[in-house]
Amino acid sequence: MNYFSKNIKTDYGIDAPGIRLGMVLIALLGMVLLTLIKLLPPLWSDQAPYLFVFFKSLGSLAFFYGTLMASYMTWGSKVGKLRTRDQLLDSAGNLLKWTDISTAVDVGCGRGLMLCGAAKLVSNGRVIGFDIWSKKDQSQNHAEATLKNALSENVLERVQVETADARDLPLESGSVDLVMSHWVVHNIESQEEQNKALAEMWRVLRPGGVLLLADIANVNQYQAYFEELGAKNTSFNDGGVEARLMGFLSGGTYVPQTLVLQRA
Repeated sequence: MNYFSKNIKTDYGIDAPGIRLGMVLIALLGMVLLTLIKLLPPLWSDQAPYLFVFFKSLGSLAFFYGTLMASYMTWGSKVGKLRTRDQLLDSAGNLLKWTDISTAVDVGCGRGLMLCGAAKLVSNGRVIGFDIWSKKDQSQNHAEATLKNALSENVLERVQVETADARDLPLESGSVDLVMSHWVVHNIESQEEQNKALAEMWRVLRPGGVLLLADIANVNQYQAYFEELGAKNTSFNDGGVEARLMGFLSGGTYVPQTLVLQRA
């Protein structure tokens, strides 16, 4: 692929595209149900009023819920996660100097959201992105898309992209100044395997190095895990009203929160 083509636009993809599609289908089913009810003869609503109200309420609920969740997921993928990235990178700047960073890594880099953001600030070092390129977790996820975004952001010369599992990073212990991970760890199914990924992030981080982590579930558990390892300057953001609302609407499966810490 020619990464030096002109007019390349930055695109960090849609997260959980299958779930977003499911929300769109729920909204469409609700709309279909409401349309069918409207087409029924008035006599039906008179003979079975409770059933009529039930199906009309069900259709309305499906339409509004699906529309709301699909819209929010689109906004989160296009706007919300860039806001979170900037907040996390600002937090890192309070704990270490960007000019002192020689190596930063983005664990589960996807299409390069954190990777490119950090590369804009790490003027004297390199930023390495690792991923297994799952298209289930992010739309059109592949290394070529990440490199195209790096070119679009004018940081191609400072980034490196590799295929690697978060639980087995090909790096020496204590060799990284900054570790980043955005909406990745929850995709690892068991807590035991998640802890392996967290342990790898901690292993490669040098003393005094900083870890930035955002996820949609279990972030308070990650905080407890790192604190047991001796993390300092820990800052946990519970996501406020947005996280509580989306946690309620998603049945607890989507609670966006962040964690910033430093290795002692």
